[in-house]
Amino acid sequence: MNKYVRFDNYSNLMSGLGIGGLDRTANTFWNPSRGSTGWRPHNMSGYWLGWTNHYELADMYMRKGLASKIIDRPADDAFQRGLQIEGDADGIMMDEYDRLSVFTVMANAIRWSRLFGGSAILLIAKDGGTFADPLNLNSLETIEEIRVLDITRIQPTDRYYLDPMQSNYGQMEYYTISQPGSTTFDVHETRLITIGGEPMPQCYNLRNRLSWVGRSSLEGCIDSLSKYEQALEWSLRLIERKQQGIYNMVGLAEMLANGDDNLAVKRINMVDQVRSNLNSVMIDNEDTYNVLNLGLDGLDTMINEYQIAISADCNIPITILFGKSTTGLNATGSGDLESYYGMVKHIQEVQISPALEKLTAILWVQKSLTGQIPDDWEIVFNPLWVPTDMEVAQADNQQSQADNTEATMLLALMTNGILDPEEVRKVIVNDMLDEYDFPDTLPSSGGDINYANMVDLQNLVNGTAPGSNATGNTNTSSTATK
Repeated sequence: MNKYVRFDNYSNLMSGLGIGGLDRTANTFWNPSRGSTGWRPHNMSGYWLGWTNHYELADMYMRKGLASKIIDRPADDAFQRGLQIEGDADGIMMDEYDRLSVFTVMANAIRWSRLFGGSAILLIAKDGGTFADPLNLNSLETIEEIRVLDITRIQPTDRYYLDPMQSNYGQMEYYTISQPGSTTFDVHETRLITIGGEPMPQCYNLRNRLSWVGRSSLEGCIDSLSKYEQALEWSLRLIERKQQGIYNMVGLAEMLANGDDNLAVKRINMVDQVRSNLNSVMIDNEDTYNVLNLGLDGLDTMINEYQIAISADCNIPITILFGKSTTGLNATGSGDLESYYGMVKHIQEVQISPALEKLTAILWVQKSLTGQIPDDWEIVFNPLWVPTDMEVAQADNQQSQADNTEATMLLALMTNGILDPEEVRKVIVNDMLDEYDFPDTLPSSGGDINYANMVDLQNLVNGTAPGSNATGNTNTSSTATK
């Protein structure tokens, strides 16, 4: 008795599924990590079968431009406009930031935190201790360098804070650091500034025993990214097969009935391989071959829907992620930018500010610092939205119209005896004309009026424009008189 061995798969001669030469995806795979032994299907379906490991995330970042843009753009934009340290009048801390390249280090820390779900800044301090010792702020001479470590280099230990009366009870006291090409070493938690990723349920933190580690920003986008890549791939196939060949082969049914499938496939492949604008198609005199042009209607709409899905998953507008212009009447894209800047502002407040404040507090106690150290200081990020000259002019015009309306109302109240002139003057001088430094009290005579600094009263009395002499020539300077 003959035994047949079959390898289960999906194949269909009529549709070409799984048939070499007809199905162009047959036997096509994609290795996500190149050096790994596990191969994944080209459609990346393995990504959402389980937790995405760090090497797959790193490979997506290295090889997929869209994935790297999702990670890089918010991290870079968070520091694009810079920041100010209120209270640092002498600029001492900004000089320290430049010395240690704080902006670059922090941007990379946010970058790897978004990619892997967590990162840390290692403080290389000159305080008389080793990495295993707690950071001694009383003997801290200087912070010599700060380095970024992604979560793949940080391993948990079994050494925790065990005093239930302390606020750090249950938190990890020591971490193990592994650097490429060097031995591992333990670091006390005071020498690390940790930065977590996106929030995720606490039950998932049990995977790595690091409570501050969050979710990768790519984790929620993998499904949409995979479908978008499939849409682009299938779009290319549709373009390639836009002209569909119809091959009326004489005796096809008989060949299939006799089991001559390979012969039918061979004849079809011969036609497909030579079919082009430069070659001729040769068939049997009884066979016929026609070409039908297929439409591509709706293809761009389908791809646009996948782009919207990716944009929704990563919270980055299409105008930024794909560089597309907004469409529709009166579409300026300001709403998209406002939403995106809100997300970047959240990163600044939740991830960057706590880490940067901790680092800055340590830098302030360095004995190597010279100058006046402020008692109170605050880190303030510069606004992400920078208005254009036209927007500034429009805002000033609107404010001027509002002030004019308010002044008219106040004058009406004064005319009707509801408000005194002194009260009206205080409102107008202090709220509307505060930039001119007018006095609050109403002057008793015209000679007591000082309209503003650098304004010559005599010229005003004589009817001459401010800044001009009696002959009409413009003065280069003027002195306020009383």
